[in-house]
Amino acid sequence: MGGAAVRENQSDIAALQAGLKARKPARDGLRLYTAPPTFESVSLSGFYRGRSAFLMLSGPSLKQIDLSLLDARGIVTMAVNNAWSVRRPTLWTCVDDPGRFIDVGWKDPGILKFVPTCMWDKRLKVMNPDGTLRNSAFKVHQMPGVLFFRRSDHFDHERFLTGDTISWGNDAKNPDSLGITGKRSVMLVALRLLHYLGFSTVYLLGCDFKMDAERKYAFVEHRAQNAIRHNNVLYDSLSKRFEALKPHFEKHRFRVVNCSPGSALEVFEKMAFEDAVKAASSECGKPIRTDGWYEPNPTPTPQEAAR
Repeated sequence: MGGAAVRENQSDIAALQAGLKARKPARDGLRLYTAPPTFESVSLSGFYRGRSAFLMLSGPSLKQIDLSLLDARGIVTMAVNNAWSVRRPTLWTCVDDPGRFIDVGWKDPGILKFVPTCMWDKRLKVMNPDGTLRNSAFKVHQMPGVLFFRRSDHFDHERFLTGDTISWGNDAKNPDSLGITGKRSVMLVALRLLHYLGFSTVYLLGCDFKMDAERKYAFVEHRAQNAIRHNNVLYDSLSKRFEALKPHFEKHRFRVVNCSPGSALEVFEKMAFEDAVKAASSECGKPIRTDGWYEPNPTPTPQEAAR
């Protein structure tokens, strides 16, 4: 190794040591865990610090927008549940039984998945040609790109973005900080995870917050009338929780923007999807020039400059 390389290496080591010595405590006490047998503790706190993400929920309006715009450089997406059947996301999460979600997404190594620890040993499902489901040969912990989080059954609007567990609502017997019982949702988990990962702005897609017999999901699925009624009651409770969360989000500089056409969720500011894409991709949207990165560009001769 040459002298310059040695000095550079020593300088890097010194900078790393100084950084470790002066390092402040993690901004978020939440930990993630790898798959068994190790269940190693991992921190991704602030991993995407200061960036924006698009959260793809399951409302029908997700199909009303040009999702190909999300191919722009600088765009990160998270999907929940079977919204990953509409568009392949960067990140994904769920709270219900893993067998409810399409096995192709589970098997995709290009999707980083966040799953409750209680689901680690659950078996997946696969669909037969006749549309019936059968048990898969695989379990959640055998899938690529899976990290686990600890889920909690208590919602507190003043502590939602802090602590070492992720609230998905409340159990059916005990009221939350607003007096609401039950009403658990993967949307709460997704927002908490995105804040933990460091995203400062989240753009909501497919956040319709209303369901009827004709408009259920962005993908084909059946829903009985009682299930539709349950979801609409859930949306009302979530709206109240989000209203209470607004000062908490502002305190933590966490911005949530609703880009879902025709959404019934009025709590958050609204923005056109195209404008959100433009804002999120602006930093990486400049034209790319490739020459000069490996070697300095040669100085043009007078003849070349005159051309």
